[in-house]
Amino acid sequence: MSLLLQHDHHHHDHHSHHLENDGFTSISFESDKPFSIRKFQHFLDNQLPSNVFRAKGILWFNESEKRHIFHLSGKRFSLEDEEWKGTPKNQLVFIGQNLDTDKLYQQVDNCLSLPTTSKGEEFG
Repeated sequence: MSLLLQHDHHHHDHHSHHLENDGFTSISFESDKPFSIRKFQHFLDNQLPSNVFRAKGILWFNESEKRHIFHLSGKRFSLEDEEWKGTPKNQLVFIGQNLDTDKLYQQVDNCLSLPTTSKGEEFG
């Protein structure tokens, strides 16, 4: 696998310029707030633009104590979970062609879990 990474790195500059000319872009998203599983699932099922070809990242969900490794290729995606090694946060990269950066960023931002004000408070 390291040979493949070295191979990709070796040709990165050449392909990067070519891909930009064809309208390919990557969009990075980071947040120190967790996603809502329901909102993120809705985004994947109903809002993910067809011109996003690949995505990957580390996902943090409000409903889970695990760290989730996310891979998307076309319309298929996988999630693997493991223990956190450090401070939880979301890190996500989308790769596609002619992406509407502002719209995609806003859609992903809308997947963040709303802070709950009643957490830890007692009623009565």
